Amino acid sequence: MTDISKTGATSSGVYVRKSSGLVRTVTTLDTLFYSIIQVAIPYTIFNFAVYAFYPGASQEIACIIALIGSLGLGITYALFSSVYPRSGGEYVFLSRTTHPFLGLVISFIMVFWQIYMFGLDGPFAASIGIAPFFTIIGFQANNPMLMNIGAFFDTTTGWFLVGVVMIAFFSYQLYLGMRTYFKYQRWATYIALFGIALFILVLVLGSMGVFNFPDRLNSIAGAGSYSKMLEDAKAQGVDLTPNFNWMQTLYFIIWPAFTFLFAVLSVSFSGEIKDIKRGQLYAIVGANLISGLIVLLLTYFGRHAVGDQFMIASSALGAVEPLAHPWMSFLASILGGNILLTLFINLSMVILIVYAAAASAVYVSRVLLAWSLDGLAPAKLGVVSDKYHSPIYAILVAAVLALVSCAVYSFTDLMRVLSGIASMGTVFAVVAIAGMLFPFIKRDVYETSPAKIEIGKIPLMTITGFIGAVMTIFVVYRGLTDDTYAANSPLSVAMYFIVIASGAVWYLVAKWIRSRQGVDIDARSKEIPIE
Repeated sequence: MTDISKTGATSSGVYVRKSSGLVRTVTTLDTLFYSIIQVAIPYTIFNFAVYAFYPGASQEIACIIALIGSLGLGITYALFSSVYPRSGGEYVFLSRTTHPFLGLVISFIMVFWQIYMFGLDGPFAASIGIAPFFTIIGFQANNPMLMNIGAFFDTTTGWFLVGVVMIAFFSYQLYLGMRTYFKYQRWATYIALFGIALFILVLVLGSMGVFNFPDRLNSIAGAGSYSKMLEDAKAQGVDLTPNFNWMQTLYFIIWPAFTFLFAVLSVSFSGEIKDIKRGQLYAIVGANLISGLIVLLLTYFGRHAVGDQFMIASSALGAVEPLAHPWMSFLASILGGNILLTLFINLSMVILIVYAAAASAVYVSRVLLAWSLDGLAPAKLGVVSDKYHSPIYAILVAAVLALVSCAVYSFTDLMRVLSGIASMGTVFAVVAIAGMLFPFIKRDVYETSPAKIEIGKIPLMTITGFIGAVMTIFVVYRGLTDDTYAANSPLSVAMYFIVIASGAVWYLVAKWIRSRQGVDIDARSKEIPIE
C-alpha cells in the first residue's frame, strides 16, 4: 500500500481530497434497469432444470415467498442507502453503523463472489444463451452450420472466448464512465424486456392451445418424441404427478431467492445516483416487483404451455437423455416455431446474462474505490479519471481477476461445483440484521435521516430488516444443506470460511500498515465518505 496521503485519509480522520471524483449522473430509471439485470431473470431456467428434485413443490408459491423476503431486504438496503448515499455498498453501511472490521470483511465476501460471477457470466452466456440460440435457429432453418456454431459455443473454448470478449467490452464501457455505460445498458434493457414480453406471450398462447408443444417437438425431434420422454422418465421411477408438498416448496425457495436477492447491489454506486433520497428505494423495490412478476408469469405459463409432466421428466432426465433440455427459453423457441420469435426470445436471454457480468464489474470497482478512500486498499484503486469520472485501476483489477476466474472455470474442473450462495446470503443476512437494529444503535443518525419511516411507532427499517434476515438466514441454511443446489460441496464449504478469513486478514494487515504510517483506520468510520 502506498502513502496514505494519496488516498485522501489522514490520522486526524479528515479527508484531504475534496471529492472521490465520481459524479451523480445515474437516473432512477438506469438504477431500476441495473437492479433488474442483477436479478438475472435468465437464471429462472435453473428453476425448471431442478424441478424434479423437489417433488410436490409449487414453484409459484416458492417464488412469492422468496419475493416477499427479497422485498424486505431490498427496502432495508434502500433505506440504508438514503442514510449513507455514497458508493461502496455494504462496506459503507456496516463500517459506519457497526465497525470497519465487519464492514471490510462482509464487503470482501461480496467482492470476491462478484469477481467470480464477472468471470463466470461469459461461460454461462455461451452455454445457456448463445449456444441454444444458434442451435434452435439451426433446427428451425434446417441449417447444420448454425447448429455447429451452437455446439461450438457450448465448448470450453467457446465459453472462454465469450468471457474474454464480454470482460474486455464492459471494462472499456465502464472506463468511459457511467453516463456511457448506462446509455448502452438502457437500450439493451429495452430490447431484452421486449424479448421477455414475446417470451411470455408465446407461453400464454401455448397454455391456451394456440401453439401445441407436443406437436412442435415431434415435428423437430421425430414422431412420438414427447410421449417417449414421459415414458423414459416413468421407467426411471420418476413420479410425474406428485402431490403438493409444503416442505419441498419451502426447500425450493433457494432457487428464486438466488435471483431476487441481488437487486440490492445497486447500492454499490449510490454516490453516482441523482435522486439520493429515494432513487434506490424506487429502483430496488421496482426491480423486485417487475422481475418477480416476470418470473411468476414465465413459471406459471411455462408449466402449462409445455406440460408439468414433461418439465418434470425433462428435469429428471436432463443428465442422461439427449432430448431432455429443461431450459425454458429453448422450449419456448420450439413452441413458437418461428425464427423471428426465437431470435428475440434468446436475444433477451443473452443480453440479460452478459449485462449481469457488467453489473458485477460495477459493484466490484465501486467497493474497491471505497476501500481505497478509507485507506484499506492501495491508493491506485482510488484513482478516478478526471475526464470520464471512472475508477480506472479498480476497473482494471476487476477485469484481470475476472479473466482468471473465466479461464479457471472454462479449462479446469476446479470451479464447476463452486457456489457462493451461502457466502453472499451471509452478507445479506448481516446487513439485514444491522438494518433492523440501526434505528436503535444509531438513533441520533436515524432520527434526522430519510430512513425515518415508522409504522405504529416501529421503524420500517426494523420490520423489513427482520423479514430480510429471516429469508437470508434460511437461504444460508439451505445453501449449506441442499444437495441439489450443490453449494455444500467440500470446495464450496471450504471457500465459505476461507473467504471470510481472507477478508479478516486483509483488514488486519491494512490496519497494521496504516498504523505504522500514523493513521488511525478506525477513525475513518466516524465520518461519512467523501462524495
